[in-house]
Amino acid sequence: MRTLAALVACASLSFSSFARAAEGRVVVTILETTDLHGHLLPWDYGLAKPADEGLARVASRIEAIRRETPNVLLLDAGDTIQGTPIEYLHARRPNDDPDPMSAAMSALKYDAMAVGNHEFNYGLDVLRKAQKEASFPWLSANTRKAADGSPAFPEYIVKTVGGVKIGVLGLTTPNIPTWEPERNRPGLKWEDPVVTAKRLVPILRNVEKCDFVAVLIHSGPEVDLKTLEPDGTDAENRVAALARDVPGIDLLLTGHTHRKIPLTRLNGVPLIQPGRWGEALARVDVAFENRSGAWRVADLEGALLLSGPEVATDAAVAKIAEKHDERARAYMEEAVAVADDEFPAGRARLEDTALVDLVNDTQLRVTGADLSMTSLIPSGRYEGFQRGVIVLRDVYRLYPYENQLVVVEIDGATLKKVLEHAAEFYGSATWQDGRLVLKPKEGMIPYNFDVVQGAGYRIDPTAPVGSRIKDLTFRGRPLKSGDRFTLAVNSYRAQGSGGYAALKGAKVVKFVSDEIRDLVIARLRELGHVSPVTDHNWVVAPDAVWAPEAPRPQVAN
Repeated sequence: MRTLAALVACASLSFSSFARAAEGRVVVTILETTDLHGHLLPWDYGLAKPADEGLARVASRIEAIRRETPNVLLLDAGDTIQGTPIEYLHARRPNDDPDPMSAAMSALKYDAMAVGNHEFNYGLDVLRKAQKEASFPWLSANTRKAADGSPAFPEYIVKTVGGVKIGVLGLTTPNIPTWEPERNRPGLKWEDPVVTAKRLVPILRNVEKCDFVAVLIHSGPEVDLKTLEPDGTDAENRVAALARDVPGIDLLLTGHTHRKIPLTRLNGVPLIQPGRWGEALARVDVAFENRSGAWRVADLEGALLLSGPEVATDAAVAKIAEKHDERARAYMEEAVAVADDEFPAGRARLEDTALVDLVNDTQLRVTGADLSMTSLIPSGRYEGFQRGVIVLRDVYRLYPYENQLVVVEIDGATLKKVLEHAAEFYGSATWQDGRLVLKPKEGMIPYNFDVVQGAGYRIDPTAPVGSRIKDLTFRGRPLKSGDRFTLAVNSYRAQGSGGYAALKGAKVVKFVSDEIRDLVIARLRELGHVSPVTDHNWVVAPDAVWAPEAPRPQVAN
């Protein structure tokens, strides 16, 4: 089987041939990045080591392509100004500098960017500042002002490249109200991208007279690209619906799902997605021929160009990033506490752990709520806190997102629904050599397995979905459906994200503006020394009964 790197290498060669064979016609090269999330340099701030990613490496590819061909359109599909300590410090501890990502992308002469959901994480003031500092438009035709329905951002651009008139329609995932608290997005609403595109693609075609229409969307496909079966994410991903239901789209430039999707045709419409963090650059070469006075697509090829170690770091982007990078690295190495023993993470989705309890305990202390809910957010090989000094970098790895803390009021029935959804994480349970072997549910993101502190319960993974939560208690007594509680939870969960629809619409009784990660950092600083303490308030254990022939245990008098 050919590796992706080999396919990329072959694709690069084919592009040169494609362009050379295109004499007598115009070739336009469309380049796309997406989900950069503040990754300017090839550096992993959480692990403090180099990484094959970053806008600076992508920039080297961009400049090389521009030397090769004059007809280049450079676009980004959003989630740009959040995700690294560079952007966090700029947003939360601002100085007089422009937004680092806006500055770097402006230097690279981006033509446009679609607005992503994470653009709203720091609120509209931070978003609008970065938008104003960019030399290119931020597009989102389906983000509307709630007061009058007018567009909150530019809807599209029309660029003439090599004599060809190209329209770029910008769209955003409509699921932002499910993730983002209203205070971060005041006065805004989101239209279904399909509805928006049905209205505007004909305008680009018939009024603007575009020869080619590209949709630049911060959203991904909501179907399995092999089987075309729905994957259940249509609330946030609308690309398949666009390809199916909106005539006149020539290219879908996608994002949001952090997937590397080589050029693929969906309902005949080509789409591409270059992963995340600048790990790849999407390149699409479109050959046009002039037929009867109008430009028509004669051929279209695309590939993903990876940011491997062979790709140089662009000096101009590195210069823009330099002081922000120095500030971020110093910040990440600040000591916050000393761990007197290890806080392992390996079994955090199988049993209660001190690591997750630390976050839940922090949320309870800050809010005074009855209950707290969180998850182990890191996936893959995450080892947790090691014994010794805990630095800020360690807390970033534990809690990488800028989630804020909300307290909602719920009843016992809602709590049961929430926990039953979390218990869906166990896709199968079998006994092998006397051990219970669990497999996660296919397609369920591991960080969507949340656990609750303040209640006692048992999860039976062998029971049917919806009936797995057993022995649910609160303060030592069985929980009743009508019991009322306050629950501390991150702002995304409070909106019903991750399948926790039972929380959507719950009454908000408190909002804490500080990020949860900062609250954990403050708690660690306050403690100075921390020991791993776990109360084991929840366990994974199937139902067990005494066999009829087995003697009952005797209680001594």
